[in-house]
This record gives sequence, structure tokens and C-alpha cells, in this order.
Amino acid sequence: MTKTSDVDVLIPVGERVGDLNRLHSEYSRALRRAGWNPRFIYILDGDFAQVRSELASLVGQDDEFEIVQMSRRFGEASAIMAGYTRARADRLLLLPAYSQVDVENLGALLSGLDDADVVVARRWPRVDSIAKRVQTTVFARLARFVSGARFRDLGCSVRALRHEVLSDTRLYGDQHRFLPILAEMSGYRVIEQDLPQSKEDRGRRLQRPGTLLSRFLDLLTVFFLTRFTKRPLRFFGPVGVGSMLAGFVFIAILIVQRQVYGMPLADRPALLLSSLLVAVGVQVLAIGLVGELLVFTHGQAIKEYRIQEIVEYPSGREDGDAATEMPYGSVRAKQGAT
Repeated sequence: MTKTSDVDVLIPVGERVGDLNRLHSEYSRALRRAGWNPRFIYILDGDFAQVRSELASLVGQDDEFEIVQMSRRFGEASAIMAGYTRARADRLLLLPAYSQVDVENLGALLSGLDDADVVVARRWPRVDSIAKRVQTTVFARLARFVSGARFRDLGCSVRALRHEVLSDTRLYGDQHRFLPILAEMSGYRVIEQDLPQSKEDRGRRLQRPGTLLSRFLDLLTVFFLTRFTKRPLRFFGPVGVGSMLAGFVFIAILIVQRQVYGMPLADRPALLLSSLLVAVGVQVLAIGLVGELLVFTHGQAIKEYRIQEIVEYPSGREDGDAATEMPYGSVRAKQGAT
């Protein structure tokens, strides 16, 4: 098939690494058969001397590629951002350093960018163990409950996206899993596409409790980023007011008990608790107000919307003339300052 376009392939190399020589060949052949001219960017997140030697053996092949060596381990999200700074193509493809999906469908994933900004792969049908599938389902439903996201396989690292998405969606730590949620929050169109699961990905591995806790904390971070980035008082306000009201109610009950029933106030933990609730409520409410002041003062650069399409009607045109409609890609290229 004739090569039709270019794509930068970002492959972060971290904790889990497969046979990169074989994997590189599979990725390259699949993309070229689909009509793409790939440029590979490997980001080594840590000291991977052996992996680097394996990648060096690829020199001389038809593929253009480069290696980005991180000074130490920073996390996969930071590795992706480091690779993004080296990317030049309009379309990016994020792939893991191990097999997750059937590579023959990567071309279809990239073609999905004709109608969206981010295309997320979902491994389906899944043939993992029941325990693994339950773990994935629970995490996906928890993410949906916390953030409202509808994605069903956030653990899949195969994603296609436009270059500009990462310019507005900054990643750090382990937030790469939540890239679809953050991109959707920024106003980009995100869709999910089913890809057959790779035979080599059909293991029985389960995440350790520590890993699950870290992912849950990352999910809470995403929850705040998606809902309260520019409206901190929407979170701190109800918490502060609720604490204050509870404290006032307890104080009122204590006053009634003292005035009507003659019950003493001394040595009663309820008095200390009610006073503490009022004080905490005032402090939490103050934190929300300070956050609102900071956002109002320094948050003007945070965009709250994105333009999907611009249709221009030049003045003086004849009735039969068509309006000037900017194509999808051109609109995306011109809206960086919105």
C-alpha cells in the first residue's frame, strides 16, 4: 500500500519491557501495511543499558527512530511528555513496550483521528482471568463514578491522538492512564475503539494492593482536576458550610439542654466537638475563598472551551456561493489561542 501520511510513535520504556526488536518489527510492518510512515521515539525512563543496546541494533533499517534517555526514573507520564517534545507529526501514537493489542488494527486506530482528537483502544474481547477482568471493571466503574468518564479500559496504553492534545493536557506522575479523561476535560473529542487483545497479554497478573492504592489516589487527583480546577469553592464551600452548620446545631442543642434541663456544660466533649466543627468549617471555607482569589488573579490563561468549527460567510457574496468552511484539521490548528 502506498504511504499516505506520517505518524510519530511514542514508546515509553519503564517497568515492563517485552522483546523490543520483535515488537518494533511488528509495529512497523503493521503501520506501513496500513499506509503510514512511522517515526519511532523510544523514551527510556531509567537505566536500561541492555534495552538501549537492543534498540541500537535497529540502526540501518528503513524506520526513522530516536532514543530519549531520561536521567533517572520519573514515571511513564513524564516519559510521554519528554517524547512529545521530540514529536513533529500531527498525529501521535502511544504504544507500550510490550504487547497489549493485535498490531494489525493500529492503522484503524489512527484513522479514527479523522473524526476525533483522541482514540482510546479498548482490549475487547478480553480473555484474561476472571479476577483480572473483575479488577479492570471495578476500576473503570470507579473512574466513571468519580469523574463521569465512560471509558472501559483505562489500563490499555494504546492511544492515538493529535499533536496539540498534549500541549493542553499536561501529564505527570502516573496520570498517563487518565489521559482520555483529562483530554475530554480540556474540550477534545475522545472516542473508544475496540481492538482484539494480544495473545501475549493474556496473563493472570493482578495489581498489588500498593499499586491499586496509588491508582486510586491518582484518580482522586483527576477528580479535582476535572471538577474543581477553576471552581475550588464548589468543593471547599459545601464542606466548610456543612461543618459549620453541624457545629451550630450541636451548640444549639447544648444551650437548650443547659437552659431548659439545667445540664452543666463543663466536662462535656460535645462542647469541644461543636466548637471544633465551627472552627474547621470557617478554615475550610476560607481555603475555598483564597483558592477562588488565586484562580481569579492567575487563572485567566486556563481555557474553559474549545472551538470545533468555524464557518465564514464573506461579505458581498452571491446567494449561490457556498460559505467558507474550515476543515477539521485547520480549525484545530488555528484554535490554540482560544
